Amino acid sequence: MKISPITHYALAAIFQASGALGAATLAPFFMKEHGYSVAMAGTPLVMNGMGRISSDLLSGVLATYFSSGMLLIAAVIIGLAASACGIFFQYSMAAFLSVWAILGLTEAMFSLYLRKIASDQSLPGQQGRAQGHIAAALGIGFTLGPALGGIVGARWGVNALFLVYALPQAVSLLFIFLAGAQRVSKPRLSGSVALWREGRDLLLRPHFLAACLAIFQAFLFLVGVTRVAFPFLAVARGGLALDVVGTIVSLSRLADTFGRLSGGWLCDRMGTSRVILMGVLIGVPMFALEIYGSDFLTLLIPLSIMTMGFGFTNVGSTTCALQSAGDAAKGLSLGLSRSATSLGSMFGPLVAGILIEVLGYDGGFLAMGLISLGVFLLVWYGLARGKV
Repeated sequence: MKISPITHYALAAIFQASGALGAATLAPFFMKEHGYSVAMAGTPLVMNGMGRISSDLLSGVLATYFSSGMLLIAAVIIGLAASACGIFFQYSMAAFLSVWAILGLTEAMFSLYLRKIASDQSLPGQQGRAQGHIAAALGIGFTLGPALGGIVGARWGVNALFLVYALPQAVSLLFIFLAGAQRVSKPRLSGSVALWREGRDLLLRPHFLAACLAIFQAFLFLVGVTRVAFPFLAVARGGLALDVVGTIVSLSRLADTFGRLSGGWLCDRMGTSRVILMGVLIGVPMFALEIYGSDFLTLLIPLSIMTMGFGFTNVGSTTCALQSAGDAAKGLSLGLSRSATSLGSMFGPLVAGILIEVLGYDGGFLAMGLISLGVFLLVWYGLARGKV
């Protein structure tokens, strides 16, 4: 039985995401073990977000002119080289943070080019489903990643974080070659493309901006909560071990994966606007419920519902970005929307750490809920002014 290229791409996404998130799960604990405060524990993830931001727009432009397949291969190879450097220089804080910035750059490239390939190969009227499949594959990797990081951290210590990153990337590269990424052709453009004009037009569309704001909020708290706020809450309130915390986060990311997969299906049937709004609204009360958790189930259930909403928002906003652009500007549209994602990923650990440090666990989670409610109202207003 012949395995389709999209299946190989999905397997590559699972391994890449699991390694990246597994290492990211250990990064705050690595910082804490080296004497840094909770507020500073998310610094590597902030650097990772800075790398993502510096990559997003450039990656979108490159996808307009060059083969997305070859760019995808280059992203994984650069990530492998950076993680190898991290293994040897992790005790130098400057080198450690620099490696995380480079890894963020390659992770953003990987995500964008994978979505671009899925968009190019999807049938008319099935973009939501195609994006949902890719997002779900990444979500499976995100589900496995924290458990992988937690198990390795509990058994071999947090200093093994770059091995957690590198080994799955090597497997991912194998599947990318099996998918035939090296044979993906360059885009065929009819005439010259004024990307600055295309970008300006996108940024003048209220529904596109609303979608970008929604995905920013989703990743701000998806990353901030699952990587910083929740692990520290679970350890402090529930007295849970690191591997148990990693398992809870992994299960919550399974709910995120369900949200991505079902959200793509819903986008093709009820429209991206409703999916985006549903995703933002679902999470608002969960922030308040999370602070009452004291054991495995009471901590897991609100977190899982929250992340399922993030999954809806993720695939809905990505599909909206693709539908908002013409064929020549799809790469740029993805670059702009992924920039919002990267901004959220970058500031999420910092915002979550500061809120908890200043307001405590109760006040910090309630503040995140209020911020989400404000974002919901703004997104509702923006989507109401455009057709999605």
